[in-house]
Amino acid sequence: MYEWLANKATLISAFASIGMLAIWSVYLHIFWRSHQRRRTPKLLINWGEGRELSARCFVTNMSEGAVFIQSVIADLETPSGHHRIFISDAEDLRNSKTPSGWTHMTRQGPVGPGKLVDMGSFEGILEYALHEKTGEKILGESSLSRSIHQFEITIIGMYGSEDILIGASRRFEIVHARGKACLRSATVETRQIVSARERKRLAKELAKQL
Repeated sequence: MYEWLANKATLISAFASIGMLAIWSVYLHIFWRSHQRRRTPKLLINWGEGRELSARCFVTNMSEGAVFIQSVIADLETPSGHHRIFISDAEDLRNSKTPSGWTHMTRQGPVGPGKLVDMGSFEGILEYALHEKTGEKILGESSLSRSIHQFEITIIGMYGSEDILIGASRRFEIVHARGKACLRSATVETRQIVSARERKRLAKELAKQL
C-alpha cells in the first residue's frame, strides 16, 4: 500500500491541487457574486395606506449606499394614447395639506440606505401628470379611472459617490372593486433599469429636462 502511494505520489498531488483549485474557484465565485449584489443599487416602488388611488407612493432605497433621486417620470396609458410626463417639480405636493416629500418643494433629493420616502398620493400624482400634459384639471377617482387605464412610475437617480445613473420602474393598473377605483400592480416586483442602453436613453431624456 505504502509502495503504491509512493509510486502515485505525483499523480495524487496533482489531483489534490486540482481539487483545491476547484474549491477556491467556487469560494471566489460566491464572494464575487455577494460583492456584486452589495454594490448593485436597488430601488423599490410600492404603495401604502390602502389600495385606493388615495394610497401613498413609497420609494425605498435597498442599496448599500445613498441614492440621489434626480427625476420622477409618470407614463400614462390613456384613450388618446401614451403620455410621458416628468413630475419631479411636485406641484401637487406643494398644494397638498399633508406633509410629504422634501419640504413640499420637489421629489428630488437624497435617500439613505434602507430609507423610505413618500412621493405623495397616486391620485395627486396622476392628476398632476394629466394637468401637465393636457392643461385640464381632472379631479376625483372616477374621472381618473376613465382617463387612465395603466400607468408606470419611473425613478431616475445617481448612486453613491460613483455618479452611476440608476433607474427603477413599476407599472400599475386602475381597476374597480366594490364600486371604487383601486390600484393593482401589473408587475410583481419593481423593475431595475440596469442595461447600459436604457441608462444612456434615460440620461439623454434627463438632459433635455435640465
